[in-house]
Amino acid sequence: MDESIGDFDEYVNSYSGELEKALGGLGGESSYFARRKVKVLAESLVGQLPSVICDYGSGIGALIPHLHEYFPNAQIIATDISQLSLEHLQKKYPYVQIGSPDMLVSQSCDLVVMSCVIHHIPVDSRMDVLRRANSALSYGGSLCIFEHNPINPITRRIVSNCIFDEGVKLITKKSLRTLIKRVGGFSRVNSGYFLFFPPALKNLVFLEALVSWLPLGGQHFTRFTKIYD
Repeated sequence: MDESIGDFDEYVNSYSGELEKALGGLGGESSYFARRKVKVLAESLVGQLPSVICDYGSGIGALIPHLHEYFPNAQIIATDISQLSLEHLQKKYPYVQIGSPDMLVSQSCDLVVMSCVIHHIPVDSRMDVLRRANSALSYGGSLCIFEHNPINPITRRIVSNCIFDEGVKLITKKSLRTLIKRVGGFSRVNSGYFLFFPPALKNLVFLEALVSWLPLGGQHFTRFTKIYD
């Protein structure tokens, strides 16, 4: 990820606080949303245990403890262009290998996760980043992408209130699939919408599986499998 919309070095120490401020009346800690993503990911990968996971565009590591919880035997690699974010991450999670996206070895990962990364990449650079993710994956490995759902008005409001989301361009699930098709080398496995309920209504989360097709969830998720370079 050679360039990004937003300077995340500036928000290393205030990232969680700024995110929770943007969430406003929805309540709950930002960790709730990170754990929900990894749970969705784990359910998609049922029966598969990746040995090497790359959190691509990891930031300060919101996903890391949850990836470690659900995949305790996996090696976790965190990459980001924000060196300060990576230094912060490694102090907190010393078991994680860190580095820039350029350090990824070809076909070295079973799973690459991109959590709300695409919308921070300039549109003209997105294909290059996804090609790099493809290169890092072994054949049969999974690329899992989480993104904000621009169809959801609450999501749009949260993004507009978030200081480090200024100037970003959100991407729909359909547009993401089109982009991946242009990149080539992937076959779509499954996708859907989630985060229909805020933390205060987390007891209703079990209903999300029934409405994952409904394009009103706060975020969307798609898992692709690498079939060729």
